[in-house]
Order: sequence, then structure tokens, then C-alpha cells
Amino acid sequence: MERFDRAIHDNGSGLEKAHDFPYQITLWGKIDPAEDLTVDQPKASIAVRPYQIMAVKAVMERFEANYPAALLVMATGTGKTRTAASIVDMMMGANRATRILFLADRVALVKQAMRTFGQLLPDLSIASVGEGKTRPEELATARMLFSTYPAMINAMDRLHLEGKERFFTVGYFDLIIIDEAHRSIYERYKTIFDYFDAKIVGLTSTPREDLDRYTYDIFGLEVGDPTFFTKWERR
Repeated sequence: MERFDRAIHDNGSGLEKAHDFPYQITLWGKIDPAEDLTVDQPKASIAVRPYQIMAVKAVMERFEANYPAALLVMATGTGKTRTAASIVDMMMGANRATRILFLADRVALVKQAMRTFGQLLPDLSIASVGEGKTRPEELATARMLFSTYPAMINAMDRLHLEGKERFFTVGYFDLIIIDEAHRSIYERYKTIFDYFDAKIVGLTSTPREDLDRYTYDIFGLEVGDPTFFTKWERR
């Protein structure tokens, strides 16, 4: 039923999912061996709080176990974007991600996330999808793209390279980060998640007990048991 739990077979190669492939093809065509995600520690300059480090490690362990999606439930102000930046840094460092997509439902959140990533990962080339002046050729040089959900859907349909070839192929992204992941986002923008074959990290500040069963199903999780969650007091 769900996109994130769908198995992808490879004609008898022995690979059960697309993400089991043990190599990462870089932007320059070089093939590098993928490394164990659980070996290295998150950089202290990015993940600065113990719970941020724990969240990053929980995602790395889940991906290393070949699960295609992870859900982080973190209260407002606990550094969801900083945690996401650490996940990106770990994935790239282990040759598990070449291109990353960050999705949010408002332009202001997209811009805020771009600023945070630019500060924490200054060597990471980034660009925004949906800006009229940004051409496919310019987007192609960026390792991480930021977009609202509607802008990404438009870009999937409209952006093409010379010869009318679709710019965003199914395997274009290795990792997609979803800001404020919950059922309504998935239902409204299902096209995105059904199309791309990528690891998924969902971020939400909604308390885990308030998330519905459908949201947990989307990420292949048991109800009330996200990949990681922070606790906070109700008032």
C-alpha cells in the first residue's frame, strides 16, 4: 500500500531493494564503495546536543538495516534542521548520498532551511527549485535542492534537458528530507513520494501520541514508535 515499503527487485541479482546496491555513483561518474553508516560519529560542530546525536545515529542504524524511511519526532526548538544537516553530512561522508532534496510546505521554511544548511555545511552546493531564473543546468551542479511541495511537482512536470528528456529522473535523489511530515502532506503530494526512489527522513514536531496510524504506516513504523523522539511537557 505504501510507497516507502515497496520492494524493488532486480531481475535475479539478489538485491531486494534499490537501496541495497553497495555503491554510490558520484556526480563525476566515479563509483565509490558505500561505507557503513554506523561507524563514524556525527560532527560535534553540527549535531551539538546529545539528543541530536542520538537522533542521527538512530537514522543511520535504520538505513544501515536497509529500511527505506525514518521518522524523527522532535519538539519545536530542539534543532530538527540541524539534525537533518548532520544526517546529510553522514550520508555524504559514507558515499550513500550524492543528491539530496529538502521539502517544506512554505517558502519561508525553505529559505530558513537553506540558510541553516549553508551555515552548517558551507562546502555543500545548494539551490532552490521553483525560482524562475534557475535553469535545469544550474540545478544540476547543486548537490542539495530545496523546494516547496508544489514547486517540486511543477518542476517534475516542466523541467527538461535538451532533447526534452525529463530532468528529475526516478533515481535523481538519494535522500529526501520532509519537513513537518504527517498524513496530510503525504496525501496532498503523494505524486512526489511515489515517483522518486530515495531514502526518506521525515521531520515533525507533532507529539508521537498525536500522530495517526497512517503516518506511522507511511514510514513503515509501529504506532507510537518513531525512529527517534524527544520528550516535552504538555501544558
